[in-house]
Amino acid sequence: MEPVVLVIAAAVLVIVAGLLAIYVLNRRSATVLEGFPSKYPEDKDKACLQNFNFLSEVVQLQTNKTVDHYDVTIVGAGPGGATCAYYLSKAGWNVLLLEKKKFPRDKYCGDAVCKTGIEILMDMGIYDSLIKQNKGLVADCGGMVSPSGLSFIGRIKEGLGGIPAAMAIKRTHLDEAIAMSAKRVGADLQEEASVSEAVFCKEAGLWTVSLEDSDRKFKSRVLVCADGAPSRLATQLGIVTRPPDSTCSRAFVEGGTHCFDADGVVFYNKELLPGYCALFRHPNDELNFCCYIIPGNPRVKSEELADWHKFILEKDPSIVKALGDNYKIERMKAASLRLGGEKVSYGNHVLLVGDAAGMIDPLTGEGIHHAMEGGKIAAEFLDEALTLGNYDVEVMKVYHHRWMEKFGSDFKWSMLFCQMLYRFPILIDAATAAVQRKGDSFLLKWADIMTGRVPKLNMLRPEFSVVITYELIILLLTRLLGRPVTSTKKVN
Repeated sequence: MEPVVLVIAAAVLVIVAGLLAIYVLNRRSATVLEGFPSKYPEDKDKACLQNFNFLSEVVQLQTNKTVDHYDVTIVGAGPGGATCAYYLSKAGWNVLLLEKKKFPRDKYCGDAVCKTGIEILMDMGIYDSLIKQNKGLVADCGGMVSPSGLSFIGRIKEGLGGIPAAMAIKRTHLDEAIAMSAKRVGADLQEEASVSEAVFCKEAGLWTVSLEDSDRKFKSRVLVCADGAPSRLATQLGIVTRPPDSTCSRAFVEGGTHCFDADGVVFYNKELLPGYCALFRHPNDELNFCCYIIPGNPRVKSEELADWHKFILEKDPSIVKALGDNYKIERMKAASLRLGGEKVSYGNHVLLVGDAAGMIDPLTGEGIHHAMEGGKIAAEFLDEALTLGNYDVEVMKVYHHRWMEKFGSDFKWSMLFCQMLYRFPILIDAATAAVQRKGDSFLLKWADIMTGRVPKLNMLRPEFSVVITYELIILLLTRLLGRPVTSTKKVN
């Protein structure tokens, strides 16, 4: 029987190896452009636009070819669209970047840029100048407060080397800096250019983009919708078929009027779960107070954002203590969120980037660094597609697979963890207790998971799951016995 068992075992191994090889090949084929035909072979010869001279000192095109259309038109100059424009222009392509307002202009969000976004700012060469101009503040002292009031505030900068975990910067500064960087390397940035419609001509393989209150029209081979969570353009084109599913508030607190002594703290109020609120310190001691409503709690509705914003400010004991009695806060602003990634972020000659594609983590509401990373992925993909000269739906689908593989596939785990946290708030208590026990290094690793730097499944690794499970058992026993728990730990 022994030889038979060996033969069966060998056969099973061969089948498993074969299935694994098929999986790997299919996975690879979904993210590469090899095998697709070239339909516009002339596109690979980077050209100068007729009657248009916008070449930067950085990108010099070595060709006498002229065309009457852009290679790519990007609608929306937020972090995602402007990052895409930057890397495409740097690669030498003719890029039109349309922004409906004039810089500097505001956007409402938490204003926190995490490590991945900071890396891109460094690569663009604008990070240092933002810090030197006192437009951004690197977080050094931060942490979390759990639903039951457990908290940990630690040092988060010293253990990171050259790349901080997070930086607070107003969108008036961040978006303008990235857009002007794109312009510097060759993008044709046009402000106060609100798009009314985009029409695709199948015969010519070109988009015609029209502006509101203007006779100006632009032609382009590829269209990128980066026009935010509502994404009117992607909705018009039928790519986005659902409205935004969440919302967030923002209100700045005047410096010197509050009692907050950390740089960034996330507060998990039990009533708001799986949503949360946060305080982030900006330069000049100014604070951003934000409240995120995350789907999953039937008692918390997006249309009640203003009520929840007020409730947290007035009733959450940790927030009340952090702000004190004399804080001065502006009127609440609000923005919609599109969470969890759209099932389709592509079409014939068109891509979606940033909030328009739902590049916002459902667990945290974080979207800036995902938008920037998504914009860079889109630029790298379009560089290949333009060189190939094919923008059919199946080709553009490769882009969707790439950003999903990079960070978007993690969103489904975020959705699951959202439900777990809503149903079992004690899990956040246990995680906070674990951070209290393990200290700064554990907090940094936790931050990497929460911001999508590493997959959410890392929470199941023994270094996290064992410690959190241990703390969970301790908390359950402590509560059963009616004993108090240590509520706060702060590292100076």
